[in-house]
Amino acid sequence: MTSNPRQREPERLGDTLAALIRRFRHVDLSIMEQISERWPTVVGPEMAEACHPEVVRDGILYVAVPNGAYGQKMRMNAENIIQGLSDISGDAPTSLQVTVRG
Repeated sequence: MTSNPRQREPERLGDTLAALIRRFRHVDLSIMEQISERWPTVVGPEMAEACHPEVVRDGILYVAVPNGAYGQKMRMNAENIIQGLSDISGDAPTSLQVTVRG
């Protein structure tokens, strides 16, 4: 008889929270706040409306885009975007990674 995955015990909340804390331990929220404030100026209003910075991890700014066309625009302008964010306090991103989230 095979086990039904729906019949397994639920995860304990403490375990779930601990996993989330490990995942975001190295995230500096003040950097994300600064990036979010500057985002429309750095990428322009149209791109800022559609594309959203998510996190900076290990010097990489992860950006969610709605489709491949926006992803291509982001990649083409990555150098200018990074330059526009280079003077934020803390560890400014040094590269950009795009993820399509349609």
